[in-house]
Amino acid sequence: MATEPIPGPDQWHQPSWKRFAGIVALFALMGPFIGAIIPVMLSLGELPELMQIGSPLKAFGFILAFGVVIAYVLGAPQALLTGLVMGFWYRRTGAISLWGAALCALAALGLRLGIVGLPHFGGREPLSLDTDGYLWLVLGHLMAALACAWLARRLFVPVRSSGDR
Repeated sequence: MATEPIPGPDQWHQPSWKRFAGIVALFALMGPFIGAIIPVMLSLGELPELMQIGSPLKAFGFILAFGVVIAYVLGAPQALLTGLVMGFWYRRTGAISLWGAALCALAALGLRLGIVGLPHFGGREPLSLDTDGYLWLVLGHLMAALACAWLARRLFVPVRSSGDR
């Protein structure tokens, strides 16, 4: 009676299309949400003016909802592109690089700014190069990409040694 060999740990964690889809979904869905922290924090300065609509809780809820919507509108294409690249990289190498995620997020941001142009709202002028708006835009993208890469490493990449935790 022949018995099936027990698969080793490396055989259990082969790069698969399900993990690819999970990595892409993680970046596309969680990236803009994590990136929303920056616009929400920057909008807290408007809280006294927004308290005229009602209680401080309503004003904070408005800031949170507006920040999340803006983050998804402006950040979803970059998050999806970063997730696709990191998913394909995982399929090829079996690893998710924090450096790779950061560089990919910056390249996706540069591609978006090159194709679509600078973000602007309503009748206001686009962000100019002499303001610190670009710093916050870049920091939001980097923070979201690094957080998603860290989460993807914890969820989809097996721990190979105790020193990797």
